[in-house]
Formats: sequence, C-alpha cells, structure tokens
Amino acid sequence: MQRRTVLSLPAVPVLAGVSGVPMLALAGTTAAPTPTPTGWRPVEGQHYERLATPIATAAGGKVEVVEFFWLGCGHCKAFDPILDAWQEQRRDVVSMRRVHISGRAQVAAHQKLFFALESMGLQEHLRPVVFDLLVQQGKSMNTPQEQAAVLAGAGVDPKRLMETCQSFSVATKCQQANQLQERAGVDGVPTLIVGGRFRTSPSMASRGARLTEEESGRRATAVVDYLLAGPLRA
Repeated sequence: MQRRTVLSLPAVPVLAGVSGVPMLALAGTTAAPTPTPTGWRPVEGQHYERLATPIATAAGGKVEVVEFFWLGCGHCKAFDPILDAWQEQRRDVVSMRRVHISGRAQVAAHQKLFFALESMGLQEHLRPVVFDLLVQQGKSMNTPQEQAAVLAGAGVDPKRLMETCQSFSVATKCQQANQLQERAGVDGVPTLIVGGRFRTSPSMASRGARLTEEESGRRATAVVDYLLAGPLRA
C-alpha cells in the first residue's frame, strides 16, 4: 500500500519500553516511546536516513522535528492526528514545526493558504478543517478567491484571507519553506526531519512490513523516539 505522496519538485536555490526500542531518556519527560512490535528496531538506511548535510535548527534547547506535508495529501491527513498526539506527549523535549511543501500550481496554492492561515493565527485550528475540505470533500481551493469563499463557512474573513495570501510575509515564508525543502532532500510527503540530522516517514518506517496507514504512522513516531533516545545523543 502506498503511504507517501511523491511529487515532482522544482529545483530551489539553497541559501545561507518495548523490547528493541529504547525508552525515551531525555531530561524533562517521562513519556514512553510509541508502542512497536516486540523485538523491532529501526535500521539506518531502511527506516531512517542520515542527512548528507545537517540542517541548522533553532528549537530553544529542544529537539526540532519538522514535518513536510501537503494539505491535499490523504496520507498527510491520516498522519496528522497521530503526529499531534505524539507531539503532545513530547512537548518538554521536542519543538514541532510543520512546513507545507511546494510543487505544481495546486500544491503551491495550498502552500500559500497554509502560511496565510499561520500568519493569521488560525493554522492549528483550521488545519484539520482544510484537510477535510480538500481530501474528503474534494473542494476546489486552488486560488485565494476559492479559498476565501470556502473558508468563509468556517468563520474566516474572506477579504483578510485574500490579502494575507498575497502579502509579502507569506511570500517570504513560502520562499523559506522551499529552500528548507530543497536542503532536506524532501521528494515526498509526509516526511519528518529530526534534529536537522535524520529523515524518516511513515513509508520508510514501515519498510519490510505490511502495516495499515495508522500503524505506519505510529511506527514513524517510534523511529523518532529511537532517534531521540540514541543517535541524536551520540
């Protein structure tokens, strides 16, 4: 089963416990890692990859976990609540950041929408709503006008949304996201970058196993727990 949306991405210029999985042993948390099958242990090169060039992070003493995703991706929608629940248990040690990828015109339009909602302080609240509108209901939200009309029903000011989508600040956020996407070598979603040094995803984490979409998502968070407890501390 395909659990990762692979996209044709444009080149962007780069600017300056469970047995076999260690318990999360970072200061400030007592949360156990995501349950995984007894005896299973992530393997580098199979379930996660080391970035050839580490990416600088600014997580204020915490480990930054960046999710690259697309609002129109069904696999991202399925992974979203799993990642949210995992993040809630790791707030003391993990700084979570979501980055909407770019690509073809439709994906780029959704990227602008995501960062506009973020600028308006509505991203956390409306992200699940937009996932549902795009993935479940198949709404056309490929222009600021369409987005404003659809989200008016969710209480979003249409005029403010359209203005924000076209703002310099959103254009800057999109540019920065595209640069980070290129540096992280992201060619499909959802993808996680952990501590600026490792890359994993539900599809990578489930290699060699026949898992449901939910199980694949939980295994991806188990891989992150493993990285937090071991390789990132090395």
